[in-house]
Amino acid sequence: MPPSRILDSHIHLWPSTALSPHDHAWMKDPTHLLSKRHGISDYEATTSSSSAGSSLAGFIYVETDRYLPSKTPDVYPNANEEQVKHALREWARAPLEELAFLRRVVEATPQEGDGFEDGQGEMMKGAVVWAPFHLSPSLFNVYLEIAEGTAGPRLWERVVGFRYLLQGKEDGEVKDLVGSEGWVENVVSLGKGRGGRGWAFDVGVDINRDGTKPLGAVGSMVREVREREGYNDSGALPVRFVLNHLCKHRLTVSSPTKPGTEWLEAIEKLGPDQNVFMKLSGAFNEFDSTTPSSGSELVTSLSPIVSKVFDAFGDRVMFGSDWPVCNVGGSVGERGNWGLWVECVEGLLKERKTTEVDRESVWWKAGSMAYDVQL
Repeated sequence: MPPSRILDSHIHLWPSTALSPHDHAWMKDPTHLLSKRHGISDYEATTSSSSAGSSLAGFIYVETDRYLPSKTPDVYPNANEEQVKHALREWARAPLEELAFLRRVVEATPQEGDGFEDGQGEMMKGAVVWAPFHLSPSLFNVYLEIAEGTAGPRLWERVVGFRYLLQGKEDGEVKDLVGSEGWVENVVSLGKGRGGRGWAFDVGVDINRDGTKPLGAVGSMVREVREREGYNDSGALPVRFVLNHLCKHRLTVSSPTKPGTEWLEAIEKLGPDQNVFMKLSGAFNEFDSTTPSSGSELVTSLSPIVSKVFDAFGDRVMFGSDWPVCNVGGSVGERGNWGLWVECVEGLLKERKTTEVDRESVWWKAGSMAYDVQL
């Protein structure tokens, strides 16, 4: 039986005008299935192919790792305010163009190649956008000012969080990044954003390819943030952290996946924090060989991992499709992968014998709570 309501907590979009390596550095192969427009119209065509599509009540947009020409902007030590802003705008051209695209979505002003029609923007209940957390707090705040101006008030109201990907970094880089004074201060400041409602921070680590050290560093960072919040008398809310894609745990085909010791220790430490959430998403790209094409095989593989996730996070586990990236590892075609993942999640919940209240939590309530959105 399809869920009564779905909030897809993790999808990506980009227009046909953002397909070059200068828009997305990872978009190098023009023949790759991701190297084409992916708009809301394309997303709705996919979801409508599934019996669960009629339950879709909305989605959370997540930033797409837009291109940066260098790790940091070229800001002269004695630059004045306008020079600093100019340097940041030049450096962050692609992320700011992403905001301009999202602004057109919420303001219903599509341009050719945007891939959405009037009214479809209402499906975007929130947006998790990029910000330069690795820069000094002064530069970080100037960037947020630029970003807010680029977004306009209607989009900025729908910005519910930020993400700065921590996957694919050099050995030790994540520990240095998230342990730095500036990074921690920038993250703590999210609790004061969005008119006092607070912004979330999405955590993108990849233990399958990068090992578990980055996840451990994130755990230390969360604890440091909590300590700062504890003696911060500004009245800011605790920052909500959302772990993406089961932290990309490696999965085995046709047999239950054994949870990794370090991964398990990390989530067990993070789980008691009531402001840390986990996305049930991204699994199709983590299998050690061809992704299974049946829901039952997927459930067999994922069950031990997902069981530990529920034990750790309880009602803070949310559904996310990772569309269209789910099509990279998905095994049943671009029209079928979204529905297959819904089937898999439903199977995992059935195997766990979850109550209707628990099911609703996964399908929409946990995402609504993490991002402070209403359906």
